[in-house]
Amino acid sequence: MKEIPTITVGELLDQLEGIDRNARISFSGLDFYRIKRRGPDILQIEFNQQVYLDESGRVVVENHQE
Repeated sequence: MKEIPTITVGELLDQLEGIDRNARISFSGLDFYRIKRRGPDILQIEFNQQVYLDESGRVVVENHQE
């Protein structure tokens, strides 16, 4: 199975450096839910939609809301 891509918190903060705290972030149609700790050094950004890699490494998005 293909490894899930990650970035460090530092890399994310570097990308956000200098951006106004009131600037809005778009997730291209995904509905942000929460950030959840998955281990001592891994966080997961979660959405109300289910997003995952299938066996061939393709990104799948399932929207279970109506």
